[in-house]
Amino acid sequence: MKKFFILAVCFAAVVFASCEPALLPNVKAYGFSVSSTKKVVFSPGNLQYDRMSRTWSFAENQYDALGANNVKGSAFADKIDLFGWSGSNSAVLYGVNASPNYKDYMGDFVDWGNNQIGKDAPDTWRTLSFEEYDYLIHKRPNAAQLKGVAEVNGVNGLILLPDEWVCPTGLVFKSGFASGGEEQYFAKYQSYTASEWQKMERAGAVFLPAAGYRLGCDVHESTYRGFYWTSTPYTSNDAWIVDVNANLVSYGYLGYEVGGLVRLVKDLQ
Repeated sequence: MKKFFILAVCFAAVVFASCEPALLPNVKAYGFSVSSTKKVVFSPGNLQYDRMSRTWSFAENQYDALGANNVKGSAFADKIDLFGWSGSNSAVLYGVNASPNYKDYMGDFVDWGNNQIGKDAPDTWRTLSFEEYDYLIHKRPNAAQLKGVAEVNGVNGLILLPDEWVCPTGLVFKSGFASGGEEQYFAKYQSYTASEWQKMERAGAVFLPAAGYRLGCDVHESTYRGFYWTSTPYTSNDAWIVDVNANLVSYGYLGYEVGGLVRLVKDLQ
């Protein structure tokens, strides 16, 4: 049975950001504040796992997501990006499990970043906590102007901008959310082609695809909603998530057995 609960809904005012000529910022300029004293950079894409080679990687593009292709018939596909909770007592760590029973995912959180991911050594990356996501999305300076929904190269999701944002010449970013939550509202609000997104990305923009959730071997809402795991448990059988939708970004808790998306970060020194 699907188990999630959304607790808070937060809307941003609509703001059209004027686009001045952009310079490629240094690494620090790409930073995203997750507390008053800490900044992070985001991984280049969502986390993926290849079950055949038993290797971890990031999606090639920020807008890449497997969605319904997480499953093949009544079983996992060879490559997946929807994971159950990563609990220390799980027989299969890191949520690479299709069991519908939350007890198969219990235990203390084990970070997906503990693995070697691509060529990056273990512990290079980590999962944000609920408190860090909350600060990033709602509490950092100018937070309302630094997030907005969009369609990017035909994929729906949420754009997050770095603290020091300069919009690329010739483009416009509209912060905020659409008037409806269905699939078509993302593109109605704003959209970017692949080449336009390359410019946004070079300026530091991050994109979180709204790529669904998984219950056992069934994937739902894979084109217009996304649940992103945090590292923070809510109770002994569910954990905090960030819920991405066309008309809101909110928080809730998700049963350990539900397959959610993972986007990792690295601390800026």
